[in-house]
Amino acid sequence: MQNLIMKHKNYLLFVVIVLGIGLLIGILYYQFLNQSIKENIVTTLKTYQSFNYNNTLKDLIIMSLLLITSFFVIGLPIGIFYLFYEGISLGFLLNIFYVTYKFKGIIYFLIHFFINKLVILILLIFFIKRIINISRYTIGYLVYRHDSAIKEKIFSNFKKCLYTIMIVLVINIILYFISPVIFNNLKFLLK
Repeated sequence: MQNLIMKHKNYLLFVVIVLGIGLLIGILYYQFLNQSIKENIVTTLKTYQSFNYNNTLKDLIIMSLLLITSFFVIGLPIGIFYLFYEGISLGFLLNIFYVTYKFKGIIYFLIHFFINKLVILILLIFFIKRIINISRYTIGYLVYRHDSAIKEKIFSNFKKCLYTIMIVLVINIILYFISPVIFNNLKFLLK
């Protein structure tokens, strides 16, 4: 694990910065909302009965689109923007749960994050690294058309991206069934 982190140190630092800025913007975004919108969000959250997790289709579509667009190089900035968006949504959710339930809301959010988001976010980070590689190698292949080593690297990264999509799909399906059971037992935190 340490070798993996050291090997991708610059990329991981960049990702942490992108996610951190997104998290901060998500927190600030909630603060700048109209008071009636804030009250509506809090009321909706307090009356919401079921916190089911179902990101299966969303993750499948987004990751597939990122993979396809990586061959046209536009997947690279879209992938980075998607990480930024994930940071914004996490910051926004954190702030909503804090405003609505105070300290218990933060605990609930953290449990939700660790169970439903952390592994998928880590896989997404390395998936986007592969997307960046595919875009880079595609440019290299266009410049050096006869280089079969570049073609092999593109194929290798593509294959690893497909594996990652399949793993995320399996995790999402498992979470679809397990998550409601866990969070129905944690409803006491939201009172």
